[in-house]
Amino acid sequence: MQIYVQPIGFANFFLKKLTDRRRTLPYFHGIMELPSYYQRLIKKYPQVTIEEWRLLDNLSTVRYLRKGDSFLRYGKVARFAAFVLSGQFKFSLLDDEGNEKIVKFGFADDFLANCESYQKRTPSTIGITAIEDAVILRINTKKLHHLYGLHPNLLQVKLLLYQELLEQLSEHQYILSLKSPLQRYRFLLEHRPAIIQKISLTNIARYLYISREALSRARILLSARCP
Repeated sequence: MQIYVQPIGFANFFLKKLTDRRRTLPYFHGIMELPSYYQRLIKKYPQVTIEEWRLLDNLSTVRYLRKGDSFLRYGKVARFAAFVLSGQFKFSLLDDEGNEKIVKFGFADDFLANCESYQKRTPSTIGITAIEDAVILRINTKKLHHLYGLHPNLLQVKLLLYQELLEQLSEHQYILSLKSPLQRYRFLLEHRPAIIQKISLTNIARYLYISREALSRARILLSARCP
């Protein structure tokens, strides 16, 4: 696995720790143990074997992105996917008036990709952007595609990721079907507290397709009802 290094203090420190760990790791079942950041992914996808994670590791590169950096730009054909090791991302599009609308957020251990753009080789209508400094495990999607026929476990994870994405988009459509900003914000408060806790009010408003002012009024009304 390659490691991409930028002359930035946080990135150099994080990536140096990864590199140093790889040099001193013990062997596990005859192969070198994976870097520590795989532990959460192994727990999340237990059907993938250690050997298969090693294959993925050979196709992967650790990358550091600063706040505001794009993982995928509007109008570009998707060529990579990634697991988020740390940081947060937004999946967003532009409406007819050029206003940004957010359709999804990505947190640690989440998957970054635009499957439609990759499969159809069409320009992406969605941009994926870091909303804070982040570290990702970037995967060459074309090379990964060749492994699916040989490793059904990896194909199963791909299908799980697709299902997860569809469920998230379906939930977002449900949120938008709620009539008032108060109802939309209350749904997040009750069902997606991580978004409330981690995401700025501006980005929450863009996710709920309401103005920042309408969001502030909804928060005040809910606070008044829940002393």
